[in-house]
Amino acid sequence: MADGKKEYLQMLQEPICRMSTISAIFKGFAATIVAGISAISYSSTNVWVLALSFLPVLAFAVLDVYYLKLERQFRFLFDQVRLDKHEIDFSMKLTNDPLEIISAKARTWDCIKSPSIYLFYPLMIAVLVVVIILKTSGRI
Repeated sequence: MADGKKEYLQMLQEPICRMSTISAIFKGFAATIVAGISAISYSSTNVWVLALSFLPVLAFAVLDVYYLKLERQFRFLFDQVRLDKHEIDFSMKLTNDPLEIISAKARTWDCIKSPSIYLFYPLMIAVLVVVIILKTSGRI
């Protein structure tokens, strides 16, 4: 193995691990907000207060997409170093080349199409919509 390659790959692996952990934390916070809003909707809570719950869930979704983009760019850099297509310079600089971003599947749309995003956040939004509909119709 090239001089320092193992250390460089380990250095690149750390932010990848942190970003995947952050993603799980965001999902946990979003689920907690939705569960909490669903639980308090049985009290005499104002519908506008319930509607405000969309903001943090959407914010967590945007942040999750952002961190997924960064994670994919770091994975691309990791693979470039692993395949000896990038010099071992211990740089953490990510690419700005549009073609490399496309091949890394690190565009915003690519990240939104990730199952970890499109299977989770729309479900959270749907639950909030149902709770608000039930609250405004007087069923809860």
